[in-house]
Amino acid sequence: MSEEPVTVLVSGHMVDTPERVRPRFPQSEVGRVAAEIDHIFEAWGIGPSSTVITGGARGADILAAENALGRGARVVLCLAHPPRRFEQTSVELPGTDWADRFRGLLPRVEVDVVQAEDPASDDVYATTNARILDRARALDPHPYVLLVWNGEGSDGPGGTGDLLGRLRSGVPDDRVRAIDPTARRYQVRQTAPGKKKLLALDGGGVRGVLTLQILRGIEEQLRRRYGDDLVLGDYFDYIGGTSTGAIIAAALAHGHPVEKVQNRYRTLGSRVFRKRFLPMRMRSLYRDTSLTRELDDFFGAGLTLGDPAFRSLLLVVLHNTNTDSAWPLSNCTGARYNRADRYLQPAADRNLDLPLTKLIRGSTAAPVYFPPESIRIGARDIVFQDGGLTPFNNPALLMFLMATLPEYGLRWPTGEDNLLIVSVGTGSAAMTHSGIRTENVNLLFNARNLPAVLMHGASVGQDLICRSFGRCLAGPPIDREVGARLDGSGAGGNKLFTYLRYDADLSDESLIRAGITAKRDRQQIRRLDALAGMPHLEAIGTAVGRNIDLTEHFGGFL
Repeated sequence: MSEEPVTVLVSGHMVDTPERVRPRFPQSEVGRVAAEIDHIFEAWGIGPSSTVITGGARGADILAAENALGRGARVVLCLAHPPRRFEQTSVELPGTDWADRFRGLLPRVEVDVVQAEDPASDDVYATTNARILDRARALDPHPYVLLVWNGEGSDGPGGTGDLLGRLRSGVPDDRVRAIDPTARRYQVRQTAPGKKKLLALDGGGVRGVLTLQILRGIEEQLRRRYGDDLVLGDYFDYIGGTSTGAIIAAALAHGHPVEKVQNRYRTLGSRVFRKRFLPMRMRSLYRDTSLTRELDDFFGAGLTLGDPAFRSLLLVVLHNTNTDSAWPLSNCTGARYNRADRYLQPAADRNLDLPLTKLIRGSTAAPVYFPPESIRIGARDIVFQDGGLTPFNNPALLMFLMATLPEYGLRWPTGEDNLLIVSVGTGSAAMTHSGIRTENVNLLFNARNLPAVLMHGASVGQDLICRSFGRCLAGPPIDREVGARLDGSGAGGNKLFTYLRYDADLSDESLIRAGITAKRDRQQIRRLDALAGMPHLEAIGTAVGRNIDLTEHFGGFL
């Protein structure tokens, strides 16, 4: 506990009434918010020398007051009405104990009833905010501030947003914290004990249909074990993807079954891959409007990265063209730019509020094929391109880092018995050009081949690293020198995770063995816009999915 006097101002949403259409602070989140208040008060050293000033309503105010009293602090409740009327307007909630808790506080705290000119007016709550702030600043010109707030405006005058407006200047950043009381379905996965399962999906354009067939094989086997209603968003704790993998990852994390995503993919290609008129092809081969429209239609135009309905954690990998850097965006609420504190910025820039379809559009903006995507973040416009331009077209290793490094907010324990990473590709084949001459490697050649070259190289490199630091139980050969590396040997001693890699060989030799003898067909299958090759790709993915041995591969994670 701090021996220095500490003054804390607390404001926040009331716990929702049952008839509230859009939940803001549901009763189910009271325990989590109380734990976060305790964590913040502990960090600030709240104790006998501290004063906590708040409003007294059910929810944030009462939770903070109870915690402060438990630490021996002085507590001041500034009430908009006399206690009995205030209890009726701002505390009572049928089926709960808020009224009893409020009455239990009154003898132990200092009560300051605001005398408004018109007590019946809603303006009394704005007047109360001013009183809370005045009393706090009388003790300390720069008090600590704790807000339990979802970043949205209040239902009427006053409220947390009003108080924040009065606080905008004069409060150091390190003295202001915010807690978001929104109930997010996936949030329990962040801190729940037990083994964690991650699913990483490569980029690769239309070849994502191959990925989906492999995933369908996994989902069907899991359903035979757990029931026909299971979807991969229920089994995996964290699903991430790059480019086309980001589309699939977002759909699975939101609870869609693989079959539904497959049906969408079969119509997506013909609607999206429509070439521009010739003069506009200097910008990109294909228009972005069709892709954006299809994504909005599938996911919903209002869906955000932090949508409460997500069943699992989600990772989307983008390339920030402004800074020439990888931008992995997850919906983990503990990540630095996902915390509710971002609402306290002059221009709020919380990543959880970014539109999901624009993020996916950015992750799929393969150079030459689609134009970049500009996204407004805070006060800046940032240009994004395909995540395959980063080293993480295969995002498996990146997901491991984001799940375990403290900077990303999860801190999941490492070890082959603690973490399972399932990595699924879109078909692997180097861009071979036998007999090519130096004069043929020109600007047009590189423009046509560079995206696929970058994506292939990144996927292979990340796969090799994962097989070296993890215990790899499944995966096709990487090359003739390394082989499949399934013997558990590699860098370091103890393995950091268990690793499974499912992919298909799209080399000429493999495709000929599969009966695809026409050279043009083989070349078409490997393209990012391989519309004509989709039936072949589905057949190849189905074959890979049938060879997955769930019991042997997933082992202790079932």
